[in-house]
Amino acid sequence: MRKRLPKYRSSLRSCDYACQFAAHDSPVHRLGAGWKLGMGMFLSTLAAGGRTPGMLSVLVLVTLAYYLAARLTLADLWRDVRLFAFQAALVIPLYCLIEGVEKGLWPGVRISTQIVLFYLPGAVFLRTTRTSEAMAGLRRIIPYRLSFLVFVSIRFVPVFFRELEDIVALQRMRGARLSPREQLNPRNWPDLFNCLVLPLMVRALKTADEVSRSAEARAFGLYPERTYLDTSKLHDPVPSHRGQGELEQQQPAEAPALSVKNV
Repeated sequence: MRKRLPKYRSSLRSCDYACQFAAHDSPVHRLGAGWKLGMGMFLSTLAAGGRTPGMLSVLVLVTLAYYLAARLTLADLWRDVRLFAFQAALVIPLYCLIEGVEKGLWPGVRISTQIVLFYLPGAVFLRTTRTSEAMAGLRRIIPYRLSFLVFVSIRFVPVFFRELEDIVALQRMRGARLSPREQLNPRNWPDLFNCLVLPLMVRALKTADEVSRSAEARAFGLYPERTYLDTSKLHDPVPSHRGQGELEQQQPAEAPALSVKNV
C-alpha cells in the first residue's frame, strides 16, 4: 500500500491574507481612487441605514457584485470576512439568549449583516488601489503626509494579523496557554499579556521604526508638494510588425562622449 504524505499547514508567510492588494485588470481597478472612495462611502452609508430584510438583501447583492467585479474570488471574500463570521456566531446567540429566539434572531442577523456590508467596500478599496494612487487621489483634500500615515497604517493591519498568528504559534510551542479554551480561565491571562501583547507591541514599534527610516532614506517630506507616478500610463501600445531594417533606421544615434573640463 502506498503511504499518504502527511499534510502540513502552509506557511503564514507565503499564504494570502485579508485586504491584500491584488493586481488585476478589472473595471474597479481602472476607476480612480476618488471614485472608489466615494462608492465605498455610499455603500457603507446605505448599509448603516438598512433596516428591512428587503433593503439588506439588495445591498448584499450590490456589494457582492461590486466585490466580484474587481475579479476577486470567493476565497478572497472569505479571507476578508472570516473575522466577522466569528463575530456573527457570537452576536446572534447573545441576542437570542437575551431577547428570545423570536425577538432576538432578526436583530442579531441584521446587525451582523450590516457590519459586514459596512466593511466590504473598504476591503475592495484596499484590494484594488495602491497606496500611491490613493494618496494622489486625495492630494487636494488632505496633506500628503497625513494621507501617507493613514494609508500605510491601514496597509499594515493585515500584516499585524499575520504577525499575531506567528507569535501565537511560536508561544504555544513554548508552552504558553493561549488557546481560546485556556483563556477562559483568568489564571492564564498573564500569558496573554506577557507572551502575546508585549511581543506584538515590540514588533509594531520595530516595524514603525523601519518604515520611518525607509521614508527618510527616500527623502519623504523634504518638499511641501510631491509628484505621483501614474502606473496606468506606463504601458505603451504594442508596436506594429515592421521590418528589421526600418527598426534599425529609427534607432537614435549614439551621443558623442562629453569631456569635463575644470573651469
